[in-house]
Amino acid sequence: MVLVISQETFNAAVQENIEDLGLSPEEAVREAVVQFESQGVDLSTIMKELALEPKSFGEVEECLKQLNTLSKSKAPPAKIIEQLNALKEQCEKGIQYKVFAGQHGAYTLLLDIFTNHNDLDLKRYCVKTLVSLMSKQPDLLDHRGIEIIISLLEKDEDIELKRLTLRWTKECCILHEKNRQDIFNANILERLKAMLHEGTTDLLREVMAVCRALVLDDDVRVEFGKSHEHARVIASECLCLLTGLFSRLKDDETLLSELIQTICVLMVRTEFCKKVSDAGGLELIAEAMKNSGKSQKVVKQCFKLLKALAGNDHCKTVMLQRDLAPLIVAALQQNKSYTQVVTAGLSSVAAICLRCPDNSTILFQANIPEVIVDIMKSHPNDKQIQRTGSWAIRNMVSRSQYQCQTFINLGIEDLLHSNLKKFKDIEYDTKSALRDLGCKVDLKEEWTGKGGALNTTSSGKK
Repeated sequence: MVLVISQETFNAAVQENIEDLGLSPEEAVREAVVQFESQGVDLSTIMKELALEPKSFGEVEECLKQLNTLSKSKAPPAKIIEQLNALKEQCEKGIQYKVFAGQHGAYTLLLDIFTNHNDLDLKRYCVKTLVSLMSKQPDLLDHRGIEIIISLLEKDEDIELKRLTLRWTKECCILHEKNRQDIFNANILERLKAMLHEGTTDLLREVMAVCRALVLDDDVRVEFGKSHEHARVIASECLCLLTGLFSRLKDDETLLSELIQTICVLMVRTEFCKKVSDAGGLELIAEAMKNSGKSQKVVKQCFKLLKALAGNDHCKTVMLQRDLAPLIVAALQQNKSYTQVVTAGLSSVAAICLRCPDNSTILFQANIPEVIVDIMKSHPNDKQIQRTGSWAIRNMVSRSQYQCQTFINLGIEDLLHSNLKKFKDIEYDTKSALRDLGCKVDLKEEWTGKGGALNTTSSGKK
């Protein structure tokens, strides 16, 4: 299990550095980070800014005081909204302000205002302020907040209020495993399914973001989470609904990208790959790549989905029978200057060709060797592109040796040997590609036995 510390422990270490070593606050923070990281401590949940010299939080205190007074005196909604906006602006100044507000009762006060007033605009501003308060501070959520979230996602609620509530829900799930489990166990999936089925496009983006947040595994304080279980249940219930949204969202590149991304993170089992394929997923990917070939967001997610689908042997076998090979090659060519896109593309080619010489042949006939080598030559100092390019080459030629000479004629051997000198941590991948290409390479024998004879008897005595 990864080592973690509390915010208070980190703050105390910073104060010691200031008092004992005479460092400035900024230097003390840097020194504390070095100290803890050298001990193997994960600091991803630590807010370094909180350890600096305290700032004045008078405006936050004043906002909370005014809100409390206005709420108890049943002031007009417009007056309360004005103070909610002021508190929201304070929270957006930085994590220090959010934490101070949270420590001084802002969360409970906001829930009280929301519960005790019926004005729709006021309710919307309450949730907006909760989003600002709890972004990067999800620990504030309690069962009362979860009950409000679930009630707000009912079918007859205001659309804008639902959208804000979904955004609040997503923030509560990030970096917090307990919140994810509590929200999931509150049967939020039934509400999400209803919105996937009938929701507006504005709602769909937020619904998909919540689905992805529920399957995160980013809380270092928890040794074992339930991300896989959540993904399994959501996929079982929602994959067909999500796949059915392709035709509806095909003209909206942003939403289409988010849709494909959501399907990708849910495919945690091989049977889900088959489910997406049977629902026409491969044809829909082909249509998306054909219509959005120059959209980096869409193409990158299409590549990731192809890689995920290739995890199922049946999907991999039939994948390139849908005329996808020319589209893959064209998408790589069109987006070769975008490192994230081509990294995803080369990784998907490696997955599609793994132990599948028929797919390798189809891609070879579509002239993908020229594209792979061109991309690797265009990004000689990008380690990830060189790594994924090596994977793609190795998997293409390992069972199709006739392709080796084509890659060698394109100059790949010199490039791979150059990578051996530049990138020590991808040496294995580079040497594997050279080996399968039939090139000269010095392979390191990882383990050799010492030749000692074993002497045992059935009773376990020598």
